[in-house]
Amino acid sequence: MEEIGEILSRGFGVWKRNLNLCIPFLLNIIASMLIFLPILAAIIVTIMPIDSLNDLNQASLQDAGAMQEMLTQIGDSLKSLPGETILQVAGLFLAVIVLISLINSFFTAGAIGMARQALENGRSDTSSMWSAGRRHFFGLFLATLLIELLTLSGMIFILPGIIMGGEPLPKDPEALGLLAVGLFLFVFLALALSVIMVAVPYALVVDGHTPVQSISESIKFFRYNKFDVAVLWLLMAAFSLGLQMIGGIAPAGSGASSESLSAITSIINLLVLAPLSNLWWTRLYMSRRGILKVAETEDPW
Repeated sequence: MEEIGEILSRGFGVWKRNLNLCIPFLLNIIASMLIFLPILAAIIVTIMPIDSLNDLNQASLQDAGAMQEMLTQIGDSLKSLPGETILQVAGLFLAVIVLISLINSFFTAGAIGMARQALENGRSDTSSMWSAGRRHFFGLFLATLLIELLTLSGMIFILPGIIMGGEPLPKDPEALGLLAVGLFLFVFLALALSVIMVAVPYALVVDGHTPVQSISESIKFFRYNKFDVAVLWLLMAAFSLGLQMIGGIAPAGSGASSESLSAITSIINLLVLAPLSNLWWTRLYMSRRGILKVAETEDPW
């Protein structure tokens, strides 16, 4: 069984020889945008008058005033829509969310399949991505849905403050304090679940468990590997936060510099951090489960 330091160093070495591990994450973004943007445009055309769209087309959307005007007109258009149309738009949005979730599940499962192949054979190819994606995307979608429902159950902590205050944002100090405590408990539950359930995708794809079994296995995995899971989770959170901070370094006045820096950090996150994180988590899971077959060509760096 490898120590956490070995997992990080050897995983980095495997990633250097398999830069194609970023392909599932790139395809996920592209496929999601191909689904989301046309449907969003269709919805905007449906709910906004053509005259308003023509007026806004003459103004630059980068202008804060034009963007505010567009949002205001969208809100006014929604208020004037008949109930049946609103339900149709809401249903379309829900369908888009489900489709994007299925796409994300497919490429997440595919990324884990590629990472497993790279760890076992020393090299990965996209055939393992398509194979793992087809086999496990729906199970991963259901597992993700279950975890989200568990997270949303934490809303029960917020309800007492809202009920006591009688409005979404209560003004009574006692109700406001109760709401603050509820929000803290909700955030704590969400963070705790994100750590405890971190192994769910790997249990589902690597071991072929069902969604419910994967959740159970993830809880067991966390129970016996608390230190390693916490170290890797904190490391990934630190890397992600560091990239976000770097993206916000540019002065507020230098719009072009800020956008360029933000784009660079997004690319680094997509091409480097996401596949490397996935590889580390896959290696940690396989190592602790005793199913890691190290490739003969593997070296630490």
